[in-house]
Amino acid sequence: MNGDSRKILVIDDDDSIRLMVERVLRRENYEVDGARNGFEAIEKLQHNDYGTILLDLMMPGMDGLGVLDFLESHRPELGRSVIVMTAHISAAAEARRSGKVARVLAKPFDLGDLIAEVRAAERAQSR
Repeated sequence: MNGDSRKILVIDDDDSIRLMVERVLRRENYEVDGARNGFEAIEKLQHNDYGTILLDLMMPGMDGLGVLDFLESHRPELGRSVIVMTAHISAAAEARRSGKVARVLAKPFDLGDLIAEVRAAERAQSR
């Protein structure tokens, strides 16, 4: 089941980052859902399809690696649509090498880079 390429899930425990990213993407005419942690993310992933997932790795409770494990076992078709947003580049690079994520966006990031990465993920979905 492939998600609507214009529908995005933003997962980040930092409210200011998550809300800013959601606002920027809505201005670019994307449909956006947000989740504050891995548990909220999995709940949304069980009931919705997404074209792109923006995922913070370091969160309390269930972290981004837990979300990646869920995706790998329950929604493997979404793996190539995950963009990791993190300051922990070594963990993100390992996830990328393992094939669990499509792209890595280093925090702090430029909003133009964010939009470019989302558009690139959207193009990859249409292939």
